Amino acid sequence: MTKRSIVPGEIEGFLSGCPFCTSYRIGIPEVGTRFRIISGFHADDTGTVVKLPEHYPLIKDEFIAQMDKDSPRYQTRVSVKGQMIQKIPFPPPPKWAPPLCLKDASELDKAILSFCHNSFRNNKWETDWNSFNEVIRIIWHYRLPIESAELWFVLRAHGVPSHAKKRIIEFYAQGSNLVTYCFNKKFRKKKRIEPLTK
Repeated sequence: MTKRSIVPGEIEGFLSGCPFCTSYRIGIPEVGTRFRIISGFHADDTGTVVKLPEHYPLIKDEFIAQMDKDSPRYQTRVSVKGQMIQKIPFPPPPKWAPPLCLKDASELDKAILSFCHNSFRNNKWETDWNSFNEVIRIIWHYRLPIESAELWFVLRAHGVPSHAKKRIIEFYAQGSNLVTYCFNKKFRKKKRIEPLTK
């Protein structure tokens, strides 16, 4: 059997069951489709795709939805470029999913995709440490309760090669300690929760 080539980033995330990477491939859902928003301040809000009213102008990459929390008199435009969505019913979180809410996990995913994109050039992996610094910054900024081993599971699910594991985990520990030292305060993490919930 021919070994499948690994392309770190969105493709591997999609194949590993990442809901955020899957969202990039959904496109405009059909009328009647149930969905939930999985990024931003409206993460975990649910709704149904409805028909575009005659007086509404058609905008590329957007659809009209009746959100469950809104009055039937009000519909919402949803941009598949600006918001990530997941069709309902959706599968359980993958086993590698970190103990983060949807909003925080989506921010981490964006940083990891950028890290993968900048590290995989000319079909070769060469760790871009500046991009990984952004991963560390996101974890610090959002006070994410994620340990180095859990971070590695997420990175591996997005195709980061095994030979990079040792150096990445070491760099993560060093970077986290440096940030803590520079800010002169203890890193107060958020509480761990069920993966990919609100």
